[in-house]
Amino acid sequence: MHSLLKRFAAISVIALYCAAPLCAQQRSSANVGINNVAAPVPTPLLMGKRVFISYELGDVTSFPQRYSGGPERAYSELFAAMKAWGRYEVVMDPKDADVVFAVRFVEVPGGVFPQIRLGISDAKTHTSLWGFVEQVNFAFRKKNRDAAFTDTVKLLVADVQALLKTDSSAPTQP
Repeated sequence: MHSLLKRFAAISVIALYCAAPLCAQQRSSANVGINNVAAPVPTPLLMGKRVFISYELGDVTSFPQRYSGGPERAYSELFAAMKAWGRYEVVMDPKDADVVFAVRFVEVPGGVFPQIRLGISDAKTHTSLWGFVEQVNFAFRKKNRDAAFTDTVKLLVADVQALLKTDSSAPTQP
């Protein structure tokens, strides 16, 4: 009987968590539409050919206990995804870039979901051009949290791709 009560208590705790926003489906800006107010996409973002990916130190306390790897994980995954996409040439010196993508993992104080943020700026003027924030889905198991982390980086790349597709003046790839 005692083990049955423990099991019921564990199920009740999970049900409480899932009734709260913890188990809510991830809201992605890619799902709600990028540039849906017809804001113009800045020219350097559209016409740029080279990108420098900047690593901004975010919250380090989640690594390696909550997520595998280290605090540079978002940078590493974004770097690989941008290279694989091929829209921009990824350069290793910001002086060689047209645009700079700065990525950062953030644990929101009092928030339910951690976030990965991507800021995009003009490499020459350092003017902010655009930004995206995606929430990392909640998961109980570390392997599921790791998968959610990677999926969130993929969402950020999809956000950039969708933004560039919204403007008909976007350069086409040969």
